[in-house]
Amino acid sequence: MKKTFAILLAALTLAACNEKPEGPAVPQQVRITPVITRATDVNFEDGDAIGLTITRTSGAYASNEKLTYSGTSFSGSLNWYSEGNETSTLKAYYPYSETVPATFTVQADQSKGITSSDFMSATKSDVYPTANDVAMVFTHKLTKILVKITNESGSAIEGVKIGGVIPTADINPETYEATVSASADEATITCFKVDASTYALIIPSQTAAMTVTVTAGGKDLSQKLVATEMGSGFQYLTEVRVLPQSLQVKISGDITNWNDGGSIGADSNVSFEEFENNFVYDGVSYNIKTMKDGRKWMTDPLRFVPGGKTPSTNPADPAGIWYPYTTDGTAATDEASIAARGFLYDAATAFGVADVNSENYKTFEGAQGICPKGWYIPTREDFVALLGNSATTYGDVVESGAYWDSEYKGGRIKTMDADGWNWGFNGMINRGDPSKTGSYQKVVTTTSNCSVEEYIGRLSMTFLTGSTANPNINASSGNIQFIGLMSSFTSTYKEGRLSISFQNFLSGYPVRCIKAK
Repeated sequence: MKKTFAILLAALTLAACNEKPEGPAVPQQVRITPVITRATDVNFEDGDAIGLTITRTSGAYASNEKLTYSGTSFSGSLNWYSEGNETSTLKAYYPYSETVPATFTVQADQSKGITSSDFMSATKSDVYPTANDVAMVFTHKLTKILVKITNESGSAIEGVKIGGVIPTADINPETYEATVSASADEATITCFKVDASTYALIIPSQTAAMTVTVTAGGKDLSQKLVATEMGSGFQYLTEVRVLPQSLQVKISGDITNWNDGGSIGADSNVSFEEFENNFVYDGVSYNIKTMKDGRKWMTDPLRFVPGGKTPSTNPADPAGIWYPYTTDGTAATDEASIAARGFLYDAATAFGVADVNSENYKTFEGAQGICPKGWYIPTREDFVALLGNSATTYGDVVESGAYWDSEYKGGRIKTMDADGWNWGFNGMINRGDPSKTGSYQKVVTTTSNCSVEEYIGRLSMTFLTGSTANPNINASSGNIQFIGLMSSFTSTYKEGRLSISFQNFLSGYPVRCIKAK
């Protein structure tokens, strides 16, 4: 099929076909002029074939006859029956098969075109034998998906795929209706490039939580889509913003092709079950604890990977999410290390947004971000309630925190750990401003600055992500900061001190969520 066509205006032909002729017009070749409903991107081209069945009142006349397209109509060796005054019903389907198909499977690779995967059918009743072409309206029996891309990655888009879909439909031999096969396995379909920013594919109608994967700059960036019930003959649109390290899926505007099935957005529903001492989030269990401040905190670091993100092993890579690392600065990708120390996140990833900038940085206080439903990124108020505040650069000194230690002028890690705090010694990726490159903070505790045996030899400096912006910073300079927690070990704080501090939005820190009140 060609990529463009205009719907045929066949009113005169239709009228001629539905009127009883003055006399038998036989023998005449059966010719079909196709009209495709609500399609602006495909047309039959020479060599395409349909299967045609003709049933008269007195019985079947032709079954699955092959008719081939040549310019304007389909024709073959089939002639009309001689009883010119008897009407018939014509049924046709595309694409042709030697036997009427019981199933139809779309192409796994549709990069060269979608039309061979576009199962269509047409039915016309009360047709008399005629010397004229018979106009038959073909309707789409499957579902079309458009992926509209805004590319901000700086790299060319190399391809788009949709995964998590069933590629096979069962075909009703009488009506040619297509129903997604219950026995077929899921597949990943390579999309057809319609133009520089649009990709398309056709699949059987189904309810699916698909995954869109865009390849750009040699990287595969993926985003799971919300589960959507897709109807026969409908087209659905999802808009994808491609960033250097992630995808952002957005709700679309109006669309015009096929029947408008609406839009498909990102999946915001991640499995979550909460219990007394733990919750299970996206299949991973995390311990939780009500501390002396009366708030319920995660006591394990988050290791959730948002859709479209891929953890990086390189601190200089602005990936937004990074693996933990060892004290010698080697990325730790094993499951045990990830479970113990979690991933490191920049502010945008933690807040679940495309970017943090001077226009929006004050809007994230108390944001749920990548935390599960009912939990959020801690605020300055939460940190003050937990361990007080010794800083005078922002807010008053507060000595009434649940774990305030006057000697340590903050919280004492050993004391908090005795209550189940489980400080992780996660380390951090330090990137002071956009002009700098991220690097691991590799300072470790020693016997000279730490008196707790099980803490010795571990990463001494860790910042815990907070969601309250530092209002005194000049955000327009690019040095955006948020208020979080910082651990330090010195000759004065040999059992480890936790205190409120500032953190840069581009650096990588662990995330612990707090339960909403």
